[in-house]
Amino acid sequence: MSADFAFSPELRLLDGSVIRNRDDALEFLRAQEARPGIDNRDELLHAIERADDPNRVESAAVRFRNWLRELEVLDERP
Repeated sequence: MSADFAFSPELRLLDGSVIRNRDDALEFLRAQEARPGIDNRDELLHAIERADDPNRVESAAVRFRNWLRELEVLDERP
């Protein structure tokens, strides 16, 4: 059974998309083109899929948020 995986506050992207939970994050990750040697999309995808306890959930959530920042798609305006 997986641990609760929800973003609070939800993550808003510059294109208007909103990521609220694990399913939203996985859907976004899968839609992105893999860029071997440039980013760790696949590793992050697996980390989110396998997050089964609170520590792994938190780690995967932080990594995902940082990855969105690296892509410059996270809307962090107040």
